[in-house]
Amino acid sequence: MGTSHAATGVLTGAGVGVLLQADPLSTVTCALIGGGAALLPDLDEPGSTAGRSLGRVTELLSRRLRDASRAVYGRTATAVELRRPQEGGHRYLTHTLPACAVFGALAGTVALVPLGAGLVVFALAALGLGTVLRSARRLGSPRKRERTAVGVAGILGACTLLVDGYGPPAWLVGLLVFAGALTHVLGDWLTRSGVPLAWPFVVRGRRWWMFRSPVPFTTGESPVETGIRTGSLIITPIMVVWGGTALPPV
Repeated sequence: MGTSHAATGVLTGAGVGVLLQADPLSTVTCALIGGGAALLPDLDEPGSTAGRSLGRVTELLSRRLRDASRAVYGRTATAVELRRPQEGGHRYLTHTLPACAVFGALAGTVALVPLGAGLVVFALAALGLGTVLRSARRLGSPRKRERTAVGVAGILGACTLLVDGYGPPAWLVGLLVFAGALTHVLGDWLTRSGVPLAWPFVVRGRRWWMFRSPVPFTTGESPVETGIRTGSLIITPIMVVWGGTALPPV
C-alpha cells in the first residue's frame, strides 16, 4: 500500500543520509525525499496514491506512463507471453530496475537546473510526508495533515535554495530517488503479484516474468505489511538521532 511504500522509502532515505554522514536535519530531508521517491513507480496507475498526489498534474502523468507501459509491454513481450497477453499497465514498466535508474537520473538532472533542487525536494518531501501522515489521525483532520506535509516540504525546499551548504547535491538527489524507487520495487517483490525484476532479459521464455518472495503476502491483508510499515517509522527517528551523534567532531 502507498503508506507502506512511503514508510520504507523514508527509512531508506534516512539510511543513505546516515551512511553519508549528513547532519540530522539533512538526514531528515534525505528521508523525506526517499519517502516520496518510493511512491514514484506507482505513477503507472492514476488511481494510486502517487497518481492522485498532485491533482491533475500527476493524474495526467500517470495516464501517460500507463499508456507507455502498455506499449512497451506489447512490443517486448515474448511469443510465450502473447499467447495469454496481460494488460501491461500497473506493475510493469515502472516497476523495473531500469525504470528506477531513469527516475534517479531525471531527478538528478532536474536538480542541476536553477531552482531545480528545491523543486525536487519540495515535491518528493510533500509526497512522502503527506502519505505517511495519512495514517496519523491523531495529528488532526486530513486537510490539516496535508497542510502540515506541504508546509514542512516547503520549508525544506526553501532551505535547499536559500541556506548555503544545506541542500543535497544533484548526485545525492539522484541517488536518493533511485534508492527510494528501488525500495518500492523490492517491497512489491514481497507480495503475491511480484515484479518483473529481470526485464528486459528473458527468463523461462518470458521477458515480463514476475518474481516474488518465496513467502509472499497479500497486500493490505497481512500483519507482515503492518509490521514493516510500523518498524520503518520507529527505526527512522532512531537512525536520524544515531547518525547525528555518530558524526565526527567539526
